[in-house]
Amino acid sequence: MAKKTDQGQKIIANMGLYWARSKVRWKGNAGIGPARLAGRRRWAKKQGDVNFWPQTGIYALYANHHLVYVGQAGLSDQSCLGTRLKQHLTDDLAGRWDMFSWFGLQKVRSTDNKVGNRTKLSISSRGHLANVLEGIIIAVADPPMNSQWGRFGRKVELYIQIDDSLEATEKAHEEVLSILGNIETRLKATKKRLTKAIQVSSNRLDGKLTKTRKKLSSAIKRMG
Repeated sequence: MAKKTDQGQKIIANMGLYWARSKVRWKGNAGIGPARLAGRRRWAKKQGDVNFWPQTGIYALYANHHLVYVGQAGLSDQSCLGTRLKQHLTDDLAGRWDMFSWFGLQKVRSTDNKVGNRTKLSISSRGHLANVLEGIIIAVADPPMNSQWGRFGRKVELYIQIDDSLEATEKAHEEVLSILGNIETRLKATKKRLTKAIQVSSNRLDGKLTKTRKKLSSAIKRMG
């Protein structure tokens, strides 16, 4: 009996569905890091965030969950998913989309959680290719009469978007400042208690030393 193959996984390696434009870090800086399309594995057997900015593949744009545009990134040129999506912020599609889905060709390296290098596609059969194309169309268009999920293959990883928006970054920054503020307050309180405890111990020691000196002085006088 012929061995069943995991159809689709040799082409589409990973995907993200209905990611929000407002949650993307479109511009980076020295303080927060580079621009990125950040995601985390849907079923997180492997932990860690992944930046899909350099990914290549197919993407779709939506306005209020309605499909408005389908494009490709890096299949016929040196562009990538991040740069192509960023272009749509200022071209004739600017302001006309608020979500996007993507289907990436490059695998994520398990060693460092980074998108791997571009490689040649491996298509084993016409049926193999048909399954991938069908899966992308079903995922992108979400036709109401299709009850079956596209046959991408078991090894295709679904990623959930991480909120990298300015609001989320500022909120995280505020939380860090709050934590640091609490730590500083506790350190000051601890320092105050330690200073008081040291002072009390020092006073007690001084008192004992004074009594000891008096006793020694009296003993010396008696001996004299």
